[in-house]
Amino acid sequence: MYEYLFGVEALPMYGVMLAVGLLAAVLTFRIICTKKKVDDKTYTFYSLLAIISIALGIGGAALFQSVYDMIEAAANGNKVTFGYSGLTFMGGLITGVLVYVIGTLIFAKGKVKRNFFECASYAAPCLVLGHMFGRIGCFCAGCCYGKPTDSFIGIKFVTTDTKVHPTQLYEVIFLAVLFALMMVLLFKYNRYKILLPLYGMAYAVFRFLIEFIRDDDRGQFIPGLSPSQFQVILLFSVAVALALLIYKFNIIPFAKAKDAVPKSTPVSAQCELTDESDDNKTETKTDESETEKTEPKSH
Repeated sequence: MYEYLFGVEALPMYGVMLAVGLLAAVLTFRIICTKKKVDDKTYTFYSLLAIISIALGIGGAALFQSVYDMIEAAANGNKVTFGYSGLTFMGGLITGVLVYVIGTLIFAKGKVKRNFFECASYAAPCLVLGHMFGRIGCFCAGCCYGKPTDSFIGIKFVTTDTKVHPTQLYEVIFLAVLFALMMVLLFKYNRYKILLPLYGMAYAVFRFLIEFIRDDDRGQFIPGLSPSQFQVILLFSVAVALALLIYKFNIIPFAKAKDAVPKSTPVSAQCELTDESDDNKTETKTDESETEKTEPKSH
């Protein structure tokens, strides 16, 4: 495998591809928002929120991985310790989505808040693209591989003794196809509302199935299910619920957000305005009276 860029240990391919994926996602979001004529205020808010979500999502990915390691250690009767050992996509996804939604709920106002679902839908293919590059990084690093196989598609990594399923590449292919499909739906058919439910359901089904041939045991939340399988069951349920809200009940998240109420004029300012108005009226009446006195009477 190609663990380091140009053979330089300070440039691990996993980190390089992760950075490329983040950059590709950010640029793709910019392109989509430009073509879909998203106003600058909305774009700026959700771009900044996305960066914050990604940063905290990486922290969540590390936290979830640490919890997985503790579960696995406890299941194997080993000493349970908390520490950093890597990242897990599902932990990052859950954390990032929560930050994105909560950030919108607290800080977005008026039109920006009403544009939440549209911008979140535009972000969906960007997430898929970034994830795809991340899996290429996994392949280069020789992690997240599958179970041993004698198949011609099996690959021997530097971290394995035998040929194994290159599940990273399986996922890269799936994500590339899903990204292409989402972009076609978005630009050819102008269907953005389906993107989030499509992503949630499609990835949940794929990840649930591929877990059966992955060989990175991380303990169990529920007997018979890996942590990722348990999580994607929840992801699938949320995606189905979102589809029902949109297409059956015609409910769009935050679509009815109200504009911010303008601040009321201070009482002192209101009094000044009233005094000025009264003075103007008095002056007008005086002028009118003087005019009547100077005008000659007609007989």
